Amino acid sequence: MPRLIRSLPLILATALPLAACGDNGDAVGDDDDAPDAAVAPDADPATPTARVAIVASDFTSGVFSTIDAPSLAVDAAAVAGVASADPVIRRHGDELFIVNRFGFDNVTILDAATLTLVTQISTGEGSNPQDVAVVGDKLYVAALGADGIRVIDRDAPTEIDSIDLTELDGDGLPDCVSVHAVGDRVFAACGLLDNFVADQVGKVVVIDTTTDTVETTIDLPASNPSGLLEQAPAGSAYAGDLLLATVPDYVDYATGCLVRISTGATPAATCGPTNQALGGFVTRVGFAGDVTWVIAAAFSPSFESSGALHPIDAEGTVGAAATGAAVVAQDLAVCGDYLFVADKATTGEGVRVFAHDGETVSELTTDVLDVGTTPIAGNGLACADAP
Repeated sequence: MPRLIRSLPLILATALPLAACGDNGDAVGDDDDAPDAAVAPDADPATPTARVAIVASDFTSGVFSTIDAPSLAVDAAAVAGVASADPVIRRHGDELFIVNRFGFDNVTILDAATLTLVTQISTGEGSNPQDVAVVGDKLYVAALGADGIRVIDRDAPTEIDSIDLTELDGDGLPDCVSVHAVGDRVFAACGLLDNFVADQVGKVVVIDTTTDTVETTIDLPASNPSGLLEQAPAGSAYAGDLLLATVPDYVDYATGCLVRISTGATPAATCGPTNQALGGFVTRVGFAGDVTWVIAAAFSPSFESSGALHPIDAEGTVGAAATGAAVVAQDLAVCGDYLFVADKATTGEGVRVFAHDGETVSELTTDVLDVGTTPIAGNGLACADAP
């Protein structure tokens, strides 16, 4: 029986009826007219210097949208039929990878410049894919409903291999949530849930992609790895390490941290900023020069949500929130000189755009930009090429 989604969108959703593209749906629609943008009076309507791609969903259907900066032009239906009711998005090289998760079980690939469909690849019925890494022509897929990491050759996509990780977890499902390629190795983060409960620390499995075998396995310093692995720049406080959130508890932040995973000959996992220091758990990480930007989200005991954008400087010091108290920041993409932030405030859900210069940010929007439906709570934004 495939695992249900255990990510933040499930907690925020009030219902989960699912319908959208299936394993082989590859229809691409025409661009629709963009809605009016909440543009600040002094915004420069110049040729776009940055573009963000957005997958958004109300848990009944999904949309793929774009926002340009600094013009703030929105195309709320840029490509039809590629985002399901439960999508996340990644950029690898010159392509955008939309992972359509629970009930849809595919990876849909777009050209990052033209947004044209490249292909759609099934990850197997009931697999519930969560993330994808790319090494050459091979896709490495973390999937909650699988016994390990699925390996798919783009030249023969119907032949799905698996790197068996059943020995990690007694129920035979290691609950792998993210994968990231570093050279010819893939790092896979697995939650090891017991009946959907994170009752032990998670693990990171290092895979040698030349043989598709497990090289080593390391313990995370906390349970319940969440979100997607991201690699920090060499000049940041995290010096090329992989970063990954852990969420032992969604209300009590006395435990858990943003984990940093070294990628050298002997990988190790240690805590960076703790959830307690951040006042919540990390839902997204982005990088601009030597500054690491994080979204720290939180729930009250009555499950009222909050979220803020914070800078972390080159020494690892967490700065004050760069977003106001009225903003419920949940997702982030750093594209060129701009920060695109998903805001899930009850007064209006959409995306805000900020110009940044080091640790200083200034908002270009005066209100959220409508992207066609509800932004998801994490990993719904990725940088596309500016037109």
